[in-house]
Amino acid sequence: MDNVLKKIKDAEQLFSSYEITGNELARVRVLGEKLENSHMTVAVIGQFKRGKSALVNCILKDKILPVGIVPVTAVVTEVQYGPKGAEVHFSNGVIKQTDFEDISTYINEQENQDNHLNVTKVSIKCPSEFLEGGLTLVDTPGVGSMHEKNSEEAYAFVKESDAVIFTLSVDSPINQIEIDFLKNAKEYAAKFYFAINKIDVIDEDELSDYISYCRKFIAQLMEVDDVMMFPVSAKRGIGVDELKETVKKDCDTEARAILEESAQLKLHDIVLSALSQITLYRTALSMSAAEFDKKFSQMKEFSAELIKQTADMPESERRNKAVAEAHINDVKNRLSQKVRDLFGIEYHYDIHDVLQGQGEIDDKDELQTDVEAICKSLDDTLNTIFMHREENAYKVARRINDLNKLVRKLVMMRDNK
Repeated sequence: MDNVLKKIKDAEQLFSSYEITGNELARVRVLGEKLENSHMTVAVIGQFKRGKSALVNCILKDKILPVGIVPVTAVVTEVQYGPKGAEVHFSNGVIKQTDFEDISTYINEQENQDNHLNVTKVSIKCPSEFLEGGLTLVDTPGVGSMHEKNSEEAYAFVKESDAVIFTLSVDSPINQIEIDFLKNAKEYAAKFYFAINKIDVIDEDELSDYISYCRKFIAQLMEVDDVMMFPVSAKRGIGVDELKETVKKDCDTEARAILEESAQLKLHDIVLSALSQITLYRTALSMSAAEFDKKFSQMKEFSAELIKQTADMPESERRNKAVAEAHINDVKNRLSQKVRDLFGIEYHYDIHDVLQGQGEIDDKDELQTDVEAICKSLDDTLNTIFMHREENAYKVARRINDLNKLVRKLVMMRDNK
């Protein structure tokens, strides 16, 4: 693992030297921490209505996730070992403790349609033996439903998975949606288990034919000699113990190898992301001076509006530490989106967790000062990145030369798998 960790540290050092790779820097730091802490993530993924949530409940021997006959899971739900409890994480950094009975308000597609509550994830603690030792089990939204946002969430989270339980169902042949999703998943996860669900609805001969077909087809798709397939009925609990025991054993005995391979795959994706970001950056640099002036003016107007909105907040809210921190996170999110809209590049901000009940801020103007500083810092950085109105030819040539060096180093990292 030391070799992979060294590559990650080298990438971190490289990304920290350039403003335009801030997003990749954050990702590679998370990857390094995950590897150092040997934290294993097993995601249950697949098309909608294959019984993923029911399978998670069966694995944990606890009905903690809502299930239904229509697409249910709208957000990523992670389950870790601990005393039973739940908390909801929002995009502005706020973390809200919630009663177990109320988690469907945030998870369920019918109650949180298209994730209009802006939930990033729901974290659940469960005292299941399966989770002991630091394993995180994750239920993801299903792909392929009419709710496009669910598919986007599922595809995004696959990048965080080390091992995958890919859920199929005997009542539907493997289809193109599942094939495309599986092709994507194998670019990030190091270990795959295939759960063939709903075996209680067909007879043994039909099941044997289905498994034989899937095994051969998926092995070819995955470019391996064989795949691990587990016929299960999440509804009746049939076959789930064998799946659990295999996953648990692998996570206990092969954790280092799985994490190392997973980290290698993820690092490769991060490098590709950085190269893509540079391509977008170069495209932005080709804009005319008039276009730049217009976009910088729009950016300044947007920042001024955010500053005004902060000033217009009631003093009680500006003094409330939790409200103020959530507001700062919201400002960062909105600024990032505006940079993306205007210049076509990603601009990364760290979004810090916000816990309730933190007390008050002494200085009523502190929040206003912080927001003004964030907007000023972004303006300065964008001017540096895009060399707006820069008349010093040496500085321009130096920056372009540095950019070319970065590209060469990234290409070397990309090709050195």
